[in-house]
Amino acid sequence: MQRFTTNEDGTVTDSSTGLIWSKETLARDVPYDEAVKQLGEGWRLPTVQELFSLVDHSRDEPAIDVDAFPDTDSDWYWTSTPCAWNDTAVWVVSFYLGNVGGSHRYNGGCVRAVRAGQ
Repeated sequence: MQRFTTNEDGTVTDSSTGLIWSKETLARDVPYDEAVKQLGEGWRLPTVQELFSLVDHSRDEPAIDVDAFPDTDSDWYWTSTPCAWNDTAVWVVSFYLGNVGGSHRYNGGCVRAVRAGQ
């Protein structure tokens, strides 16, 4: 069974998690507060675990299924998971090599939205 299904409405359904993702990157190089503003009603930033589940370690630059997510930048993407070591930072996922790191909220990052499946 195919993991990702591209939907007619510009979303991608992940059969392994049941989550629905924005197919396109919604914003690039924006601080965290601006990233949140890019989300439409019913959408949210993913947790670090959710976003990291999209990483495909058999690929790089970008480390993601490019058939399902063709415009993914090889860059950092924001998550909603705060860093315990600093209350001004959150976890981010890089689709350059598929790793996770922490970033201050004033830095720039990309946005991919998620919502629960039907």
